[in-house]
Amino acid sequence: MKSIFIILFIIYVFQVNSQTIYPIDPSGKCEPYIGDTPSSPCSKFLNNLNSIYVSSNATQQNAMKKLDEYFGILGAIGTSSCKSDSLTYKTLCSIYLPGCESFINNQTNTTIAIPKRICYNICNKVTTKCGVPKFYFTCDQIEPVSGLPMFPLNYSEFNLTNYDVADSNYTVECYAPLSDNITVDLDSSYCPPPLFYHNSTDHDADYDRGYLFVSESSNCVVPNPVPLYTNEQWDQLYNLSNTLSVLSTFGSLYLLVTFIILNPKVTSFDRMYGFFNGSVFMMSLSGVILFIAGGPRALIKDGGARISVFEDPLCSSTGFIFQLFAINAILFWAYMGFDLWWRVKFITKPLNIQKYYVPIAFTISFIFSVIPLATKNYRMVRGNIHCWVHKAILQNTLFFGPLGLTLTISTGFIGLVIYEIYKIVKATGRGGIMKLEIKPILNIVLIYFSFVYIFAFNFHNDNNQKNTYGSIDEFFQCTLESDDPSKCTVGGPSIGSLGYFIFCIRIYGIYCFFLQGLNERAFKIWKRSIVLNNKFILFIKVKLFSMDNNNNNNNNTPSDGGNSSTTAGTSTINNNNNKFNKKKNNSKPTLSTMDSNAYSNNNDSDSDSDDYDPYHKKQNLNQNDIEIGSVNLK
Repeated sequence: MKSIFIILFIIYVFQVNSQTIYPIDPSGKCEPYIGDTPSSPCSKFLNNLNSIYVSSNATQQNAMKKLDEYFGILGAIGTSSCKSDSLTYKTLCSIYLPGCESFINNQTNTTIAIPKRICYNICNKVTTKCGVPKFYFTCDQIEPVSGLPMFPLNYSEFNLTNYDVADSNYTVECYAPLSDNITVDLDSSYCPPPLFYHNSTDHDADYDRGYLFVSESSNCVVPNPVPLYTNEQWDQLYNLSNTLSVLSTFGSLYLLVTFIILNPKVTSFDRMYGFFNGSVFMMSLSGVILFIAGGPRALIKDGGARISVFEDPLCSSTGFIFQLFAINAILFWAYMGFDLWWRVKFITKPLNIQKYYVPIAFTISFIFSVIPLATKNYRMVRGNIHCWVHKAILQNTLFFGPLGLTLTISTGFIGLVIYEIYKIVKATGRGGIMKLEIKPILNIVLIYFSFVYIFAFNFHNDNNQKNTYGSIDEFFQCTLESDDPSKCTVGGPSIGSLGYFIFCIRIYGIYCFFLQGLNERAFKIWKRSIVLNNKFILFIKVKLFSMDNNNNNNNNTPSDGGNSSTTAGTSTINNNNNKFNKKKNNSKPTLSTMDSNAYSNNNDSDSDSDDYDPYHKKQNLNQNDIEIGSVNLK
């Protein structure tokens, strides 16, 4: 065993100390330094200004462009200890402007140029001290032509046999500069695009104002919206949010007007759905306010350098509205799930808790919304499309905790609803109850799955923040290397997952519109409402009726026989209509007549015993035929 370790040690020492022979570039040359640029003061740090090595595929002008870039980045994101050490600048300048040694080829009387490379340990020391990420610059680089290390351990060896010089095996010691007292006043206001420069003396205070710095020592800030996606993709997400907000607002407003304002007989069933739809309306309205203000991009300030925070009125107001009515919607949705189960299990037994539940729900919503308001914790969600509660502990305590509890309880009630329906169908062989409750069930289930996704999306992102922010290095590298830095992105949730999250928080009004607003009862409410039964509408109807009669009279012949024929035809039509109406009245109750009867019932009581019963479940499912929930099922 000991002999194996000895052999491995010998091999290691041999590899470390061995130097491969570097090829000579026949077109390489030694040139005098062309001079500093405003950004790169290398004349202070080069060892020999009269002899700079330039290879056949390089120029000093290109080297200075690269140095300008590095000096700018160093001033922007370099640590104070890195920028105050002259060794940093000596090493940086000598990497791109290496010293040069030359020989005369006695056979051709030409000059042979050889570079003096920076030592590996010096390179490694400087990059480590400056915190240079490996993706950006590594001292383990290999020269593209020779395939040999760019930074030798001790020296570079050259074979000059073919060049007729005195010493055919020539070695050049690597360059190891020392620190001294030379200082540089770097331009710290440069930030490579798409980063923004913000002159900050207190990063923590500026973070609270909406800025996100790339490092503790840098005044460069991350652009907004956060480059999770390209600008074109962000515009698609913003348009999705704007469109759904407007549609959801009008959908929920239609339901409020129909069943709460125009409806002459508002039941407790209508009121509870009205509370939910009102909450959805206000949630959606927060998005409409953003849309009117310019869309989610209105929450991005200082040209993209920062996001909106509590001190920005648009952000704090829309964030408060969204939080208040989102909690409200969750609590009333939970009640709807419980109410649905109660109606299926206890068909004739009223549920008299609405008058207690409503004030409790509003109180909880108000408290959970005022806490972040009082602590100034509403701000734009970085990498999202709206303002909301800031800090994970507040989000989890005031939103996702209640949401998770509500989802857990509602999952049980949805399961119980399905079970009760199964018992009814099994006991009676009648599947009508499923048809009667299909829309309420579908409403509960669709909203349930959207809540589940919101919860899961947040949980996943919280657990993967390190991966997202860990990809900043790759993003920074892309911005430096890409011809179009605007196409560079930070790793994070896919655009599809964020798009569906936006869909889930903006879709509720549209769901409710299609499931609650497009039925015969809603149409009858509008038909009998003042909107369609006022003087103006009646005037239009009379005018249209008169115009129709005039057209019919013009088409008839002006003879007595013709008039008699017309009168007879009119009489025949009226008789047919009367027969049709009698036949219709004698027919079995249809969905239309059931809705009409339910609509006509007087339900002025505030108790839940007056709940809307459009399908006559209390009449059709006789308690003598089936005792739901009891042991004895007939």
